[in-house]
Amino acid sequence: MGWVDSPPFFCAVTETARDIMHAYEALPDLPPHPLEHHMLNLTKHDTALLHHPPSPLPSPLPPALQEVYIDDFIALCPAQHLTHLQHHSRAMLHAIHDLFPPPDITGSTMEDPISIKKLASEGTWSTTKEVLGWLLNGQQRTVSITDQKFQKITSKISTLRRRRRVPMKDLVKLQGKLNWLSNAIVTGKPLLGELDMFLHQHRHQTWVTLPSNILTLLQDWHLLIQQLHARPISVHELLPTSTPAYQGWADASTSWGAGGVWFGAAQPLLPIVWSLEWPPDIIQAIQRSHISINTLELFTILAHHLPTATLHHASVAIWCDNTTAVAWANKLRSSSCHFAHRILRLLTLLDTVPTAKRNAAKALFIAATTATSHGVIAATESERFRFWMHWQNFLQNTFPMHQPILSNYPLPTRLALLGAFAAFIRAGQHQPANKQVSAQTVLLALRAISQTHMLDGQPDPLADEKGQRHIILKRQIENYRRHDPSPKRKLALPHIAIKHLNVTRADNNPRYQAIHDLFTIAWFYLLRVGEYTQTTQTARRRTIQFRLDDVTLWNHTQVLCSTLPLQTLLSQCTAATLRISNQKNGRRNQVIHQEATRDVTCPIAAIIRRVHHIRQHTSDPTTMLGTYFTGHKHVAKQVTVTDITTALKNTVQVLGLARYNITPADISSHSLRAGGAMALHLGGVPAHTIKILGRWSSDTFLIYIQEQITGFSAGLSTQMSSTPLTPNAAIQPTLRLLNS
Repeated sequence: MGWVDSPPFFCAVTETARDIMHAYEALPDLPPHPLEHHMLNLTKHDTALLHHPPSPLPSPLPPALQEVYIDDFIALCPAQHLTHLQHHSRAMLHAIHDLFPPPDITGSTMEDPISIKKLASEGTWSTTKEVLGWLLNGQQRTVSITDQKFQKITSKISTLRRRRRVPMKDLVKLQGKLNWLSNAIVTGKPLLGELDMFLHQHRHQTWVTLPSNILTLLQDWHLLIQQLHARPISVHELLPTSTPAYQGWADASTSWGAGGVWFGAAQPLLPIVWSLEWPPDIIQAIQRSHISINTLELFTILAHHLPTATLHHASVAIWCDNTTAVAWANKLRSSSCHFAHRILRLLTLLDTVPTAKRNAAKALFIAATTATSHGVIAATESERFRFWMHWQNFLQNTFPMHQPILSNYPLPTRLALLGAFAAFIRAGQHQPANKQVSAQTVLLALRAISQTHMLDGQPDPLADEKGQRHIILKRQIENYRRHDPSPKRKLALPHIAIKHLNVTRADNNPRYQAIHDLFTIAWFYLLRVGEYTQTTQTARRRTIQFRLDDVTLWNHTQVLCSTLPLQTLLSQCTAATLRISNQKNGRRNQVIHQEATRDVTCPIAAIIRRVHHIRQHTSDPTTMLGTYFTGHKHVAKQVTVTDITTALKNTVQVLGLARYNITPADISSHSLRAGGAMALHLGGVPAHTIKILGRWSSDTFLIYIQEQITGFSAGLSTQMSSTPLTPNAAIQPTLRLLNS
């Protein structure tokens, strides 16, 4: 049948035939048609599903859904009896022949307008039927795609993802296929908006390089198609109902937050009211116009689905006064907003994933996110977030046309923006003082951008094609490092300071007793200050402070009970072991052991005094070793870093160590750890033993005490001048000349 030259005229005739079918179906009886047996050649399975016809037949018969696509007629019939199918078959065949008469009426030498071959192969009534690439199951009422379509589309997606640089026409063809699939894969519609934007931006190019977001999009589509092929979708998930079960109103504000309320409609429901306040980072993004009211309204529609699980698998109506957000939600698609793509993606997932699985998946995502966030200490994560905010502010104020995520920018543009930001941080323009910062600070700022990209699933913008930091940025940082002033390191505290503190200890003040004891313990055990002092309660950190149950007291090879009287412990204890659960370098359950010296600076006596004081007031084994109890109510308090630093500086001042070139400004809490390492080295202890005792993973202790290098260089000049001559044939003539 030739319709190519005049499709509108031809379709008008075929659609008229469809209207005649509807009229024939309303008739109580139709004459037999010579071709009806082709349509009624049912399989045994389908025949078994039909009942014996009642007598007489119900009137009217169940209506059939009939459509026409150019010259293909498609019908869907909820039949219960074979007679129903026979009636609808006659209505279709008579209607077509009324407008396209057969050869025995027209006298034409051509074949029957109804293709006998197609009628016999494709026109038989069946509970499963392939229609325009869709695999329809009338019994289960599901929709899927054929194996051929599945293989063809997934193979094309895999090819494009593998090649990266692809012809534009291939991507456009794939877009058409994905758009067709989105009729059944509702969750794929938000992904098409991002693809639309990419195709529009590169519409004049013949070849395009697929960025990471488009590759991720194709991967998501590949998984969605696999899911549809493995689990056909129910038509109930695709067809909206006329009357919603519940209805609600939702609204958002740019200055505060969002909220909404749910009411019953077709089904009763107690009103549910919810609200949320925007977090500070969202408020800042709104003020800088990074997030529009349209995006906030769309997010509110998403959030409106969350208050109760009873709304799942029920039709709902949400009222919103933002036209753009309503259009996005109705189409499940946006061609202009990246935020809308992600929100719509979440919205469709809420509608398709069962509640139990969604809650389980939510719990897994939360656990994974929490584990990722806790993979670093709170200070490191706070530093990353702070520099990322500086990066956003820098772009907004200096390059407002550029986005913080650099994945879609070419390498020269990325390097130019990152280099400018590095210069911005170097000049200190990110802080009120506008004071030049060190190269290390600049490196931390760039690293924050890199880590934020990778945490968001984006490639590292600082890396070259080999995955290493680009040479341009390397040289920029190296230049800053060469012009940085030499670092002023804190000095090691000598043993005389520890002796002074123990001689002058105040026995009637629990706070000073704790500080002086911790001085001695930290100096001899080479402790980090965070291992024995209190930090902010809310701060997430790796180091776990020493606790009461981390202390083991020894009498030679026997363990002493820590509840023994004080004088008994002081007289019998010969050594003490500290076990640290976790520490700065991530090494866990390491132990440090020292023996008693039986003098005024004995570290074992200091530990015993700490244990005895705590045992007098509590039996909690998790009590920190730096805890002391004061006042008539015996309130528990902890020694802080400030307490340690202040006492150290006062000691240096009182002892007049400035004559040894050690001033209070040269001392910090690290001076105790460095002082112990210095004393060990000057005592002839090998470097590897110092590293083990101090739990250093490198020769860092040498950097701690490099300002006091005299201890290391003592006697070196004498050894150098007395070095014996090493024979070497190459210099023998010169030696003979000098000797002569």
